[in-house]
Amino acid sequence: MEGKVPKEVATTILLTVFKSGELTMTELHERTKFSTITVLNHVNALLDSGLIEEERVGNFPKKRVLRVSQEGKRIASLLNLADISGFGGADLIEIGAKAGRVAAYQEGITSIRKAGATKEWLVAEFFLKGIGGLAGGIALAAKGLPDALAVERDAMKEWSKRLEMHYAEGQKRLGAGDLNGGIAIVSKAVSEFGGASKVFGEAARKLKEMRLEELANYIEFLAPKQTQKE
Repeated sequence: MEGKVPKEVATTILLTVFKSGELTMTELHERTKFSTITVLNHVNALLDSGLIEEERVGNFPKKRVLRVSQEGKRIASLLNLADISGFGGADLIEIGAKAGRVAAYQEGITSIRKAGATKEWLVAEFFLKGIGGLAGGIALAAKGLPDALAVERDAMKEWSKRLEMHYAEGQKRLGAGDLNGGIAIVSKAVSEFGGASKVFGEAARKLKEMRLEELANYIEFLAPKQTQKE
């Protein structure tokens, strides 16, 4: 009879299948070095939870080919990200919060534009809040980039600083009652940030190769083609 199975077994199995793309039960046993019964029990539990899917192939006896489900990919990517990056649990939660704030800003701008409002104080404030949120989101994303993306990490940190400076200057202009000056700062920030697309695209590409898909998706969300979509 086996001893107590460590809690990380299910996580190890999920990540092993995720990083491999697909594995048979035999291959999974060979790679994890867990006992056959341990692998079987945890695979069945992951199947029941919907994190892993299987396909029976070949003649009798049929091979069980394992793949992670869509939800399994999301969870495994987060686990992988936490494992090999500088992010902690609080950082991952903050990423989600910042993405929500940036999305809310984008939706607000879209609604105001549809209403026909142009060059109003509220529009300028919305843009500035979006730029401030974007700066914070980029800084957080850069913090968790692996050392293999040191060039992209440094570049993203610089973009974060530049956007933060524009945000501070825009707030200063609006605080002084200079609406046109605030709008000019917004336009300058948006125009400059268009030059960041290559850095963000390269970072996302490399992260996907490393199976850090959640962070890659987040960076694509922050990239110029998303923030300037409207």
